[in-house]
Amino acid sequence: MSKNKLEYLIDREDNQYEVVIGLEVHAQVTSESKLFSSSSTKFGAEPNTQVSLVDAAFPGMLPVINEFCVKQAIKTGIGLNAKINKRSVFDRKNYFYADLPQGYQISQFKDPIVGEGKVIFPSPTIGFLYCEIW
Repeated sequence: MSKNKLEYLIDREDNQYEVVIGLEVHAQVTSESKLFSSSSTKFGAEPNTQVSLVDAAFPGMLPVINEFCVKQAIKTGIGLNAKINKRSVFDRKNYFYADLPQGYQISQFKDPIVGEGKVIFPSPTIGFLYCEIW
């Protein structure tokens, strides 16, 4: 196995293979309201007491982004030495779950709020492609 700066290669008789390991890490922003509605996020509340018309997917209800969460995402990006994108787009991932009345999940993929960055450990430096809000 040869080792370059951030490249790990395995040499075989028939070919050379690059080792790539992907991680998906989730973190939760501590906010007093949900990402796309003003409903509370207080832990331990009674069932169905923190639901708005947006959460319940009533017709005509449009989600509005939580500004605090956007600011926290930007701070996270800065902490990760990442590019903060001036243009950010939310996408709909359509699928059915019994507890997903809209039939879609709002996510970021194509144009996330935080772009490429890196996390520096003593050795090695680890690069990443993007950080998204969802």
